[in-house]
Amino acid sequence: MKMKLSVEGKTFEVQVGDLTANPIIVMIDEERLEVWPVEEPAPAIVTPPVTSPVAFPKHSARVPVPVWKPRKTDVLPGTENSVIAPIPGVIVEVNVAVGDHVVYGQVVCLLEAMKMRNPLRAAKPGIVTEVKIKPGQHVHYHEPLIVIMPES
Repeated sequence: MKMKLSVEGKTFEVQVGDLTANPIIVMIDEERLEVWPVEEPAPAIVTPPVTSPVAFPKHSARVPVPVWKPRKTDVLPGTENSVIAPIPGVIVEVNVAVGDHVVYGQVVCLLEAMKMRNPLRAAKPGIVTEVKIKPGQHVHYHEPLIVIMPES
């Protein structure tokens, strides 16, 4: 890269060599210089402490966060009371047994798919009546895993 620079009224012809080289060769008015770049540590990112809660303008509105609930189209016929496999994978852990009482959102088993462990949760409170899986078992998409009878 060749350019002309003016410093305090004097003009210099500057040619800079490869910027990825070490040293970088710089020619200033046909005088050869070697520039050894020094890597400086990256600046630390400092986040200011939060001293007070965020004040919302008076005209702002609070919006309720929707809670996921299974739709009729999400449930296969005959699996209304079952925890089903959302994706194919391998059961890593079973956290419930027949007769256990479960609550809404409780993790009932872990399903590993594509090297990720996915917690499967109870969609309703009730009592476990059937456990169709065991650790190490391969399961298919939409396969019923655990049956939970809702409390009356």
